[in-house]
Formats: sequence, structure tokens, C-alpha cells
Amino acid sequence: MTELEEFVLTKSQNTEQTKRNYRTQYKSIRELLNNDINKSSENEILVAVKTLSNGNVSNEWTYMNLPFMIRQSKGYKTDLIQKRREELKLLREEHTQNQKAVKNETLPSMKTIQDFTKQLYKNKEYKKFIVNFLIINYGVRNKDVDVFIVSSSKDTKDETNNYFIVKSNEIEWRINNYKTLMSFGVKKVIIKSKPFIEAVKSLTLNTWLLTGSITPLNDTGLATTIKRLLYNSLTEGDYFKIIMNDINSKPNTTQLLEYYSKIRGTDYATLLKYYDVSKKGEILPNDEM
Repeated sequence: MTELEEFVLTKSQNTEQTKRNYRTQYKSIRELLNNDINKSSENEILVAVKTLSNGNVSNEWTYMNLPFMIRQSKGYKTDLIQKRREELKLLREEHTQNQKAVKNETLPSMKTIQDFTKQLYKNKEYKKFIVNFLIINYGVRNKDVDVFIVSSSKDTKDETNNYFIVKSNEIEWRINNYKTLMSFGVKKVIIKSKPFIEAVKSLTLNTWLLTGSITPLNDTGLATTIKRLLYNSLTEGDYFKIIMNDINSKPNTTQLLEYYSKIRGTDYATLLKYYDVSKKGEILPNDEM
């Protein structure tokens, strides 16, 4: 058994997508090392990860996590790797703050996105309308909107898929496969918006929303596909920043944060740290609640 297989076996609680990510990252790192991670020196690992990340701090942080966990699981030294992780954490936080400042000046308003979404419905661009409706109203990630459309719960046996269950007066959105499933569990959302129901019912049953066929979209193409459907090729992360910016001006900010934390599957502290793009960089107080 390879060191990767041994490591993955210890991560049974992780989603299949996370495990696939581990395998992809491991293959890239090992090719540069030309050796197992635990048979390589920390300096060799640091050089390999830096080469792979091509100057991108977030990428370096991501790649650094895997060798750290693999070595730690077997009791190998991680002093140099841990030191670099701490440096990257500070750099990443600084980058995040800088990005917040930039985003605050460049992101469109919530009204702009809402008007864009309404126009998609009027134009009968139903697939784009559905994706925009879900992301701007529920603040979900890309994977959540990768759904298979069915007419009965009996057709949802594959619990690795996300579904729209089409009913007479509502759409049940069942989310089995998303980034933080293990922490937040399966999500079920009932949508009763008449335009949304009409849009979903215009699509063919037993097909995937994003491909319009029985063939699902490859996960590697998901982010690009979603960007093409959103306003000005923004990302779902940008849409969530717009949501966060908007709720900073609401009288019930704290309640809304709790709602989006649950529906997105992101802990409260992360929302404040990475998605708040208000000019003050803080959530407004809610003394009236």
C-alpha cells in the first residue's frame, strides 16, 4: 500500500471530492520530488511546493497542507513545514484584507444582480436564471447548483448527487454533495417562487441542469461553467461577498449571518474573516434585536 493510500484511509470522514483533491495534489508533489513525501527532506518538500504554487500564496498554502498531514500522521518531522505554514497564514490574511478593499470598490450592488437575474427570467434564459437565483438568494457554492432534475424522491437513490425534485407547487432542492457535508449534513431547501418553478419545469426531467443531458459536468470544469452564467463572469465567491456587503446594512445582520452560515455550510467565524467586504471590515452591531 502506498503512503497516499494509507493516508486516505485515515480520512474516511472526508468527501470523495476532498479525497480526489488529495490524490491530484499528491501526484503533482511526488512527481517533482521523484520520491515519497516521507522519504523526502522538508527542504525538498518546501522547494517542490513553492515550484508548484508559482508564486501564489493561496496555492502554496493548499499544497503545503498535504505533506504536513502525511508526515504528521507518521510522526515525521514537520518543523520547517510548520514554520512556512505560519508564514503563509500571515501572508494569506494580508492578501485577504487587500482583496476585501479592492472588492469593496469594484463589486456590483445586490440590486444590480437581482435586476440581472429578473431579466434572465424575462428573456427565458432559464438555466442562467436558475443558477443566478440560487447563488444570489442562498449564497451557495458552485457544487450545490450542480443538480440532477427528477420528479420523485424515488429517483434520488444516488446520495452522491444533488437534486431538484419537481413537485406541483414547489421545488425540493436536495444537496447531498458539497464542500462541508461532513460538518453540516444533507441540506434540503423548499423553493416556492413561481418564476423559479416555471423555469425548472421548462427543463427536461432526468437531466443535469448544467449540461442539459444525462451526462454530468466534470468537476474540473464546474467553476468555469458557473462563471460564464453569472453577471460579468463573476465567481460564486464574488456573489457571496455581495451578499455579505448587503447584509451589513440590514437591521438584522446577525440573524442573516446565522442563516447564511447554515445554508452555505460555512462557520460563522469564516464568514466574518473572509467574506465581509464592508468598508469598516466589521459586522455592524444589532442593538435593536
